[in-house]
Amino acid sequence: MTPTLHATRACRRTTNNRLIPACALGCSQHVPDQNEPMNFISNKIAPTNQKLRGGYYTPVLLARYVCKWALRDGQEKVLEPSAGDGNFLAALNDAAGDKGGVRVTAVEIDRVEIAKARARSADLTKIDVTWRNEDFFSAYRKLPRDFDAVVGNPPFIRFQHFDADSRETAFDHLREHGYRPTKLANAWAAFVQLSIELLRPGGRLAMVIPAELLQVKYAAELRERITQMFDHVVLVTFQKLVFEGIQQEVVLVLAEGKRASAGDHSVVHTVEFADAESLFSVASLSEVIAHSPEKHARKDVKWTALFLPDTAFSSLERAYRSEGVQKLGDLAKVEVGIVTGRNSFFVIDDEQARNVRLNGFSQPLVGRTSSLRSICFNKKDFAAHSEKHPSILIDLNGVPEEKLSGELVEYIQEGERAGVHNGYKCSIRKRWYDVPSIYVPDAFLFRQIHDAPLLVANKARATSTDTIHRVRFHREVAAETVAAAFCNSLTFAWAEVCGRSYGGGLLELEPREALELPIPLEAACAVDEQKLDRILRKGGVEAALDYSDPILLGEGLGMSTAEVRAVRDCWVQLRDRRKNRKHASKIAGPKMTSAPA
Repeated sequence: MTPTLHATRACRRTTNNRLIPACALGCSQHVPDQNEPMNFISNKIAPTNQKLRGGYYTPVLLARYVCKWALRDGQEKVLEPSAGDGNFLAALNDAAGDKGGVRVTAVEIDRVEIAKARARSADLTKIDVTWRNEDFFSAYRKLPRDFDAVVGNPPFIRFQHFDADSRETAFDHLREHGYRPTKLANAWAAFVQLSIELLRPGGRLAMVIPAELLQVKYAAELRERITQMFDHVVLVTFQKLVFEGIQQEVVLVLAEGKRASAGDHSVVHTVEFADAESLFSVASLSEVIAHSPEKHARKDVKWTALFLPDTAFSSLERAYRSEGVQKLGDLAKVEVGIVTGRNSFFVIDDEQARNVRLNGFSQPLVGRTSSLRSICFNKKDFAAHSEKHPSILIDLNGVPEEKLSGELVEYIQEGERAGVHNGYKCSIRKRWYDVPSIYVPDAFLFRQIHDAPLLVANKARATSTDTIHRVRFHREVAAETVAAAFCNSLTFAWAEVCGRSYGGGLLELEPREALELPIPLEAACAVDEQKLDRILRKGGVEAALDYSDPILLGEGLGMSTAEVRAVRDCWVQLRDRRKNRKHASKIAGPKMTSAPA
C-alpha cells in the first residue's frame, strides 16, 4: 500500500543532485511540478539487439588464423554453426589453397546476416557452401556426424536473452550426450558442446570462444569433455582485447585428434600473443609449442591454473591440501550484499537523511571496496567513507506507515513518480520500498578485485551493497583473526584460480567460489593483527605478505622459504596476467604472412 501524502503542498529543491521536499528545507513558497520527477539514476542499460542475438563478429585476423590451422589438405568437410555475415567463410576460402575442394555447411538463424554472407560468397570460388537458414539447435539432428573440422565464433547469449524453445531443444540434445545443462549457461557453450559431437574421429575443433570457458562453472563439463575427447589441445590467448568496442576476452581453442570415445586427459599447451597481429609473427604454431611445456588439466580445477607451469601449480595444490588449512566455507557463510533495486534512491547522505526526517529508520552502509583498505573497517574508516560517499541505507522494514514523516512520504512518492517502484526488485516486494535482507555482517569480502582480495572485520557495524560480499561466521571466532589469516599468498593465489576475470582486468568472486578459499589458520594467533593492519594501510599488500607469509605459510604449514616463494610467484603471475588485459586498438586486416601449422 502506498502511503498517503501528509503535506498537501510542498515545493522541491535540488540538494546534492537530488530533489527533496521543500518543507524539509524549511520553506513553502514554491509549488511542486508534479510532471518533473526526481532523477534517481539507474545503472541498468537496456541490451542492444546486437547483444540479444550475440552478434559480435570475429575480427578478420582471428578468423584467418583459425581457418588456416583447421585446413590441412584443402579437401575438408567443414561446419560453421553460426556463420553470421561470413567472416569465417571468407577465411576458409583464403585458406583453401589451389585445390578448391573444401565443402562447407554454413548455419545461420538471422535472415539479414545470412543474406550478407550469401552476397559475399559470390566471390568465394575455392569453397562449396551449403546454406542452412535456421537455428543450429533445430538443425542439429539433420546434420551429419562426419565433419573434418568445425570452425566459428558461437553467439554469446545469456540465459535471460536465450529463446526458450531454442534453449530447451539444445538442452535435450545435451542430455542425450551426458551433459547436465543449467539455465545459468550461455548459448556459446551449447554450440561448442554439440559441435564436438558432429566431428568424425580424428577431426579438429577450431573456435573463437569467450574466455569464460577457462573459469565459469557452467563450462566445467565442457572443459572436461574437450580434454577427454581430443588428443591435443592448444589454448591461444591475448594480452590485449581483440574484439573492438567490447570488454570481452577471448581464447582460441584449437583441438585435434578427436577420439571415438572419452579417454584420459590430453596434453594441453597454452600460448599467449600480444594481439591478433602477433599471431603471424611466428612461422607456425608448432614452432611455438615445441618450446612450451606440456600441461595437464585437473578435474574440478578451472583452466586458469593452466597458465601456471605444472610444477608451480603442484606447489600451490600441495599447500591448499595441507592439514593446517581450512576452507572459508567451513568457517563462515558468504552472501551477496544488499540489492536495493535502486541505490540512488535508497542510499543517501547525512544531509538528505536530515531533510527527509528518517528518524533513525536506517542502517550505515558501505558500497565501495576502495574504502576497505585493511583487515579491519572501524568507525573512523566509516566516517571517512561517509564524507565522500552516500552511506545511509533507508530501512523501513516493519515500520508502520503512520510512523513515517511527511517529508519521508513525499520522498517515497517522488520515487514513484520517477518509476523506482517499477524496477523488478522493487516490484516483487509487498511494499516496494522495504529492502530485504538487511543485517550487520561479521566481516566483508571483496566481490570485485583489482589487486588482491581482502577479508575485512566489520567493526563499524555497517552493512554493504552487492558490490561487497557479507560474511557471517558459523561459530565464535574472532573476525580480526580470520581476516589476518586470510592475508597470505596461498589464499590470494587460489582466489585467482577459483574466481573469474573479465576483459577490464578485474577478478570477481561469487559466494560459492569464495567458500572454496583456503585459510591457513594454524598459526593465525601468531600474527600481530595491529601490525598487519598498519602495514596494509601504509605499505600495501606486498609488504603485508612479506610479514604474514613466513608466519602463516612457513610456521603454520611447515613450508620452506622456497615453497612460500613459489606460492607467492603463482599469485603474482596470475594476478599480473589478469591485470595486463588491455584494450586493443582498431585492428586492420593485413595480408597473412605466415601460416599456422
